[in-house]
Amino acid sequence: MRVCKTDQMRLLDKLTIEKYKIPGEILMERAGRFVAIVADKVLKEIEGRKTVVFVGKGNNGGDGFVAARYLQNLGYDVEIILLTDPDKLEGDALLNYKKIDTDKINCRKFDNSEIDADIIIDALLGTGISGAPRGDIAKAIDSINKSRENGSYIIAVDIPSGVNGDNGSADGVAVSADFTVTFGFAKLGQFLHPGRDLTGSLVIADIGLDNRAKSEIPIEYEFATIKEIAELLPNRRTDGHKGTFGKGLIIAGSAGMSGAAVMSGLSFLRSGAGLCYSAVPRSLVDVVDANAIEVVVLPMPEVRKKRCHTLRALGELHKYAKDVDAVAIGPGLGTHFETKDMVRRFLSKVQIPVVIDADGLNALAGEINDTIPKITAPSVMTPHLGELSRLLEMSIEQIAEYKLKNAKYWAKLLFTTLVIKGNPTIIADENEILHIIPIGNDGMATAGSGDVLTGLTTGFLAQGLKPFDAARVGTYIHGLAGEIASQKLTRRAMIATDILDAIPEAMLTLENLPDEKIQIVDELNFKYRARNIGIGITEFRL
Repeated sequence: MRVCKTDQMRLLDKLTIEKYKIPGEILMERAGRFVAIVADKVLKEIEGRKTVVFVGKGNNGGDGFVAARYLQNLGYDVEIILLTDPDKLEGDALLNYKKIDTDKINCRKFDNSEIDADIIIDALLGTGISGAPRGDIAKAIDSINKSRENGSYIIAVDIPSGVNGDNGSADGVAVSADFTVTFGFAKLGQFLHPGRDLTGSLVIADIGLDNRAKSEIPIEYEFATIKEIAELLPNRRTDGHKGTFGKGLIIAGSAGMSGAAVMSGLSFLRSGAGLCYSAVPRSLVDVVDANAIEVVVLPMPEVRKKRCHTLRALGELHKYAKDVDAVAIGPGLGTHFETKDMVRRFLSKVQIPVVIDADGLNALAGEINDTIPKITAPSVMTPHLGELSRLLEMSIEQIAEYKLKNAKYWAKLLFTTLVIKGNPTIIADENEILHIIPIGNDGMATAGSGDVLTGLTTGFLAQGLKPFDAARVGTYIHGLAGEIASQKLTRRAMIATDILDAIPEAMLTLENLPDEKIQIVDELNFKYRARNIGIGITEFRL
């Protein structure tokens, strides 16, 4: 699903209103109504009555006026706190201010007094913020957050006030919302920290932007929805066998890191693939065999006393690679010079799809003009920021700052589908729209988590998905399994094998998605369609 930058959303609004003649008043009416619907759902759940709406001077404030009017019509006790003089309102915001029945809705200026409310609606700033909030706006944000600490639920209109819609930054104070109702499309800053945490649960509300306007603005970013991922899962023949469902070779392991071979092999099989060979140094065979009994373990020549892969293994590795559908190389390999040389030579000749991770990537550090251009097999590289900095010979700070802007260029430079691991994970391919994986948590920042991802992604490659799709499905299921594990075990306590163990439940979730539901708000004589499109992300459509 499309993700927009703030200037793209402003242009979409402008084209819809000015070129395609859909009045801004109608868009604002729909936006405020959806905010009220979300507030109504929360109020019913908590059996609350009192709502306070903080209103700024722009269109975001106009959405707040509409929401206040609808909530009052639904029978709630509503108060509006103004952060602007009414005579400074203009356009559709002024129009909706004039529709407020002040006999039924108390409307007052902000005085920094303590707020007592079941729900607070933040309609202060929206996506038009430039710099840190100041003056009364900053004080109002502090007041909203203090109320949240005291038990109020916070609903942000479009984006939490103080959050940058393009990069998720919060230069000064920012509202910490429980829910954010955003309009048209999700904003980039809602997936980037700290904006992601401050957004809370995200509702993407369709307010009727013109489809012709949408087609005029190129799509730069998308995020994966759970339905899209489910539709990418490979079909399974009822008369299939282990060869039908894909065979893989995972080149992994060294002294002290046999677990990487175990986890990557098992997660490969958990993807639905049929047969996994795990090529490990000979002295590690018993350990891997005992902990991954479904994996066929291949003993490989090793560097004496170092218990790591050696150049002498190349012939056997290429022989086995000819009999499988995908290869992974890197988990737990170590960085012995002979192992690194083996990795470079293997990758220079392998022709089947390959996932390159961990020490496989480290072996390619400094090889951007030598070995990397020789890799002609379809590939997926899965670096974290440190590994990517070594591949590109750039600082980690530069990688972090420019990863959204330059990820597609880096993928082209590396001749690969590039999975930049993190929160969120980003997937880049020269020929695809940059993809954001909106799922996962800090509990997944644990040793071995990447090995599970490598196995999953390789498994989907072996089942016939193209590298970009295998990367999308693998990373999403990895993240979904991480969410499931965290709910059972807490983010603090979970480890990589918990993610591995949660893969079947993640698969079950994808295979049993609920149908889209038509929601009816009898009191408003209004119908809309609602569907869950991810963990903590809902779409409302007209």
